[in-house]
Amino acid sequence: MPVKTPKQRRILARTGTETFVGRGEPMREITALGSPRGSQSGLLLFAAPQAGVSELLRQSFDELFRQRGGPAPVYFAFSRTDAANTAAARRFLQTFLTQTVAHRRDDPALVSAMPTLRTLLDLAAPQDYEWVERLIQDFERAQDEGDERALVRLCLGAPQQAAAAGVRTLVMFDDVHLTERLRGEVALAPAAAQAALQSGVPFVLAGPRRRLLDLLNGAAQLVPLEGLRKLHLERLKEPDARTLVDGLAKRLGLRVSDETRDLIVQQLEGSPYLITALLDAAREAGAHLESFRDFQSLYVDELLGGRVQRRYASVLEEVAPSLTLRRGLLRVLYESASGTGGKAPAEAWMKRLGADAVEFERVMRLLHMHELASFHATYVEATPTTTWRDFLRVSYRLQVAASPRALVVADTLVETLKRAPRTMARHYRREAALKLGDVMRGFNFEGVPASLLRPDLYAQKYRGLPREEVQAGLDAEAETLPLPQIVHAASCASFHPPIEQFCDEERCSVAHGFESGEYAEGVEVVWIAAEVESKLEAGRALTGLWLDRLEQVAQACGFERVRFWLVSREGFSAEAAELLNERDAYGSSREQLEHLSARLGGGGAWAREAGGAADEFAIELPMSEDTELIAAHTVEQIARRMEFQPEAINQIKTALVEACINAAEHSLSPERKIYNRFRVEGDKLVITVSSRGLSVPVSLPENGVAHAERQNGDGAKGRRGWGLKLIRTLMDDVEFERVDDGTRLRMTKYLRK
Repeated sequence: MPVKTPKQRRILARTGTETFVGRGEPMREITALGSPRGSQSGLLLFAAPQAGVSELLRQSFDELFRQRGGPAPVYFAFSRTDAANTAAARRFLQTFLTQTVAHRRDDPALVSAMPTLRTLLDLAAPQDYEWVERLIQDFERAQDEGDERALVRLCLGAPQQAAAAGVRTLVMFDDVHLTERLRGEVALAPAAAQAALQSGVPFVLAGPRRRLLDLLNGAAQLVPLEGLRKLHLERLKEPDARTLVDGLAKRLGLRVSDETRDLIVQQLEGSPYLITALLDAAREAGAHLESFRDFQSLYVDELLGGRVQRRYASVLEEVAPSLTLRRGLLRVLYESASGTGGKAPAEAWMKRLGADAVEFERVMRLLHMHELASFHATYVEATPTTTWRDFLRVSYRLQVAASPRALVVADTLVETLKRAPRTMARHYRREAALKLGDVMRGFNFEGVPASLLRPDLYAQKYRGLPREEVQAGLDAEAETLPLPQIVHAASCASFHPPIEQFCDEERCSVAHGFESGEYAEGVEVVWIAAEVESKLEAGRALTGLWLDRLEQVAQACGFERVRFWLVSREGFSAEAAELLNERDAYGSSREQLEHLSARLGGGGAWAREAGGAADEFAIELPMSEDTELIAAHTVEQIARRMEFQPEAINQIKTALVEACINAAEHSLSPERKIYNRFRVEGDKLVITVSSRGLSVPVSLPENGVAHAERQNGDGAKGRRGWGLKLIRTLMDDVEFERVDDGTRLRMTKYLRK
């Protein structure tokens, strides 16, 4: 029988290893500091808000503690309860000795016992007794003398004393930013950094990414920090966040549907803290999360009085301790977060808060550190996350506007439920984006076939040809266009926020680069690329509209030498291609982009599609705006693999788009979903589109093909019947049928080489 691996006992960690996900690489970097081969003595850990940095350090402590023969791990978190530097220094010394003695004794239970210093002396191993006793005696003498600087220096120098006695340690300082709140003459954060650097032992200094370096600058004049390794901890990536939700749900005994899990990940923006807090709350309430309504009901409860409310309320109280200031700040934050843009002069904020310059600077520093606003000396910009914005709205209505609590609960629940499908649709659109910024980052002075950026040339040479012939033609193409070397690329919205009125952030990018190897002003160039949404070839009017928009971006940003590049999945009409040439702009279809990316050695969004040799594929889509484009994108990849001709691929995509639109427009589905299944059967592709719920009655002719028309007036006819008739002309076989819980449309296209 197989032997079961015993479950590892937690020491400081608060979650099991099965739900500690997405942190393997940073944890390896931390634990590697204890290796004799480690090239860096220390590490600065810059953490995003609610990224779970404390749990990362605690998990690292447990891992190091279990590795016998390595350094003794020490985890110390600064705390608001210390009040003074001397209290924090005393607690560090006790923590250091406790955890070091526990490791040397291989006694994990001692870590949480926190015995007195004299008790630790009795517990110390014989070989450690001398240096521990000397350290305790020096501490007691310094404490009696009342010299703060000497006491802080002695306590923080404990790792150096241990190292002199041959005891290796790895010290992890957490919440370094809290040292700002401690009373005393010594700047504790720089003192801790200086002591750690001078000790020669490996260490970690962790804190908010917007504040850590500023706090440590005081030590830079004494010991340089530039040589230290820097590690940035972000919120979880989407796959890791989904794994976390699944793992927590299993451990807590919760039923969470896949759809709700994905909404949790999107709405909570991958925050380990928020995900854990919400699922813990669900367990305590005995509430399963099997629908959007289940989750949003729990979410609203948490906003009004649960862990989320307490967490954000504590941040607000830290920033604005007095009730008057807090109410004023709540009003300003709410109005800024609710407006478009969110920027305002700093003087206006200070005037509205009624704060003097010193108090205003303190408030702005804390808001900036928590990333609830960005303070840029002359202006303030609100940068709220979804959850923080919801908290502000609820708190403002209850505390400032004095709205009835029942009304606030009802309104918030309704709004979050209406927002949920939009959130998921935004996610789907983001995933389906071509990621033009990633493509342009691969530009490095290559010369590429001109037809890849000129739709008219591509249509003349390669329209309708098999992929292999296109590749051969591109290889032999004489006319090439030089690409620049791109040194920086970012979303267009980060340069010009108004562009978000017209497209998602991921669908428009700005890239700065040079057209030759000489980095000089005369060869500097800016590429602005946008993904044009069109179900068919983009026409002249749409192309002109987007060129005008990009021209406005260039003018607003002061870009002088600019190249515009439009990408439309289905390409451009002849008239649109003519306009691109007239305005000296580039254009590409998705097919051209694939060839271009392959030549650059990269891959766009299509490179992430599932491969394999499966005969059947299935996707599930919400009934919301433009989700049929996701289905069309999927079937295009399958049809390409089957080597359908471009014309046939366009027919398949158009038929599927019509089928999805019909399902969305005419289904009374209770779950608002469309199920698409694609099956490869030899020389044919079979597509099934189904939805649950009722549907408009249809008449099935003898050959099984539906000729449906809505029967409530001439003006209401047309749309559905036209869609099905179009589908029939595009596909080889079409069958429409009613099933027990909805409707099903089966379409077949035969492969003709």
